Amino acid sequence: MKITILDGQNSKENHNWAAYLEELVKELTGRGHDVAHFVLMDQDIHACTGCFNCWVKTPGMCVIADDSREINRRTIQSDFVLWASPLVMGYPSAYLKNKMDRTIPLLHPYFEIVEGETHHRKRYQKYPLLGLLYQPETDTPMADIQIMEEMFSRAAFNLRSRLTFSMPFSEKPSQVADAIDHAQALNYKPGMTAVTIPFARITPPKKLLVINGSPRVERSISAFLMNKFADGFQSVQGTSVEMIHLAKTKDKITLVQKYKQADCVMLAFPLYVDAMPGIVKEFIELLSPLAGREGNPPIGFLVQSGFPEAVHSRSVEKYLAQLTVRLNSPYLGTILRGGCGSVTIAPEIFNRRIFITLNELGEQLAQQGGFDPQTIRKFASLERFSKADVAVRKITSKTPLMQFYWQGLLRQNKAFDQRFNRPYLESDNVVEKIV
Repeated sequence: MKITILDGQNSKENHNWAAYLEELVKELTGRGHDVAHFVLMDQDIHACTGCFNCWVKTPGMCVIADDSREINRRTIQSDFVLWASPLVMGYPSAYLKNKMDRTIPLLHPYFEIVEGETHHRKRYQKYPLLGLLYQPETDTPMADIQIMEEMFSRAAFNLRSRLTFSMPFSEKPSQVADAIDHAQALNYKPGMTAVTIPFARITPPKKLLVINGSPRVERSISAFLMNKFADGFQSVQGTSVEMIHLAKTKDKITLVQKYKQADCVMLAFPLYVDAMPGIVKEFIELLSPLAGREGNPPIGFLVQSGFPEAVHSRSVEKYLAQLTVRLNSPYLGTILRGGCGSVTIAPEIFNRRIFITLNELGEQLAQQGGFDPQTIRKFASLERFSKADVAVRKITSKTPLMQFYWQGLLRQNKAFDQRFNRPYLESDNVVEKIV
């Protein structure tokens, strides 16, 4: 079996982890497997910039020429990929998350309905099975682990594969190897964890710090939506808003200081592989020294996605709520919205209701010190498609009308004829057809 290990270790001082992975590799190679072990912190892997050029300019290959290309090649040619990482703030390291974000060239931009949900179409005929190996923190509660497993199960599904197992570092390497050997027969279904952390009400803040976690900075949908929110907040006399873009912020010490001193924080980001972008995970890791600290600022979140259904973002919503518990911060709530891919390019009248509601939510925070949960529930709009909608979308998703946006960009970039490219296979007869 061809096996790839994506190792998210984040410290050279974690000798136990390094020794464990070394023993696991020996165990697997001793069983006759072809094993590639990538220690991601030692690789040249840039964060995803959200440019979508891997879909519309160089179909199937990221335009960033770094080590991620060869890892993607190895990944798609593998029978099994092991996501392996210590947990940091309740989730695997930013090194692993950054690499996961860079897997989107392995899929098409086109949508289709899979098991009643919208997902990206396969670019390749076969995808590797996936497993998860993690090293808990000393204080990681079971609820955090279950939420993390739920997120990785969805990430595997999004990659058109499945999570076959989730195992802690306490298991012997031979047991992990056994699970990999029998992965074809395994299908790990994590328990669905309910998170019931009530929205906080605080003294209405006068100053709001907005942290934009989109790699596309000012041009991003996240920034665009938060500007609508900020307009509502600043409509209340005596208020002000400062927006910081993580992708442009090099001074991490000052960034953490700004966070510590803020009256109130809103962290906004796009959904990346059913979780936060890698740069947001890096920021969350910077906050680890503040965990449990008295006086951490109240924090709320905005998560937007191109998928039309809110269900795609529900797992990361649970993670964010739990994160506020870890930080000992009042939880203001998470504003979710799917189907946001066109909000910056469509005529404003088409998204007028979205903008009005964001204005209302910003004003609510400035006037009332919190959000009306009912407003947030309504804003999420579509949770899942009905059975009737699923039947219709299975048909319409194959029509030119549903693909015109991506087809137009491909033609504009003179890449339309390459849209079915599978650059990580040496030879492949393309038999699929996307209109």
